[in-house]
Amino acid sequence: MREPVIPELDAETFLLWESKQHERHELHHGFIVAFAGGTLDHDRIGHNLRNVFDMLYPSPCRSYGSDVHVRVGESTIYYPDATVVCVDMPGTATVIDEPRVVAKVLSPSTRAYDIIEKRAMYRKVPSLRAYLIVHTTSQRIELDTRTGDGRWSTHVSDGEPIALGSGTLTLEKVYARTSVPAAQSS
Repeated sequence: MREPVIPELDAETFLLWESKQHERHELHHGFIVAFAGGTLDHDRIGHNLRNVFDMLYPSPCRSYGSDVHVRVGESTIYYPDATVVCVDMPGTATVIDEPRVVAKVLSPSTRAYDIIEKRAMYRKVPSLRAYLIVHTTSQRIELDTRTGDGRWSTHVSDGEPIALGSGTLTLEKVYARTSVPAAQSS
């Protein structure tokens, strides 16, 4: 039997390999995938999310951006657009193992994968309490929250504030200074 041309990697081997690369990559079920760049709006939304998270999740929690890995499984590591961590971590860490909140800003090229596959993988992370999918074609956020019994519920906002952390997240703050249009009323 022939070996695959691209071998499957475990998380530690991937992290060592990726630390020596000029480009960024994610690890999907043991296989390396190039990490696509984003638009100015995509980057601004990620920045806005971090600012909002800092207000909604006070110390000891901290928010991080898309330069930090999040481990979601033994052979899967992603770069979310914004993450909240409420456990103490050294400043030299490059991987978050216990995220409290993760936000993914959608890109047209990976939209389906982000909504289906990544959502399912993030929901398996025991420490995760909220997962946000932030749309970029119109102002729309899907918020998945873990209930007390461990199940997940989804709330979709096309404009109304979303209860999160110690307050509310508004679409005005998330989409501030972007060209993403407001969602059309039905």
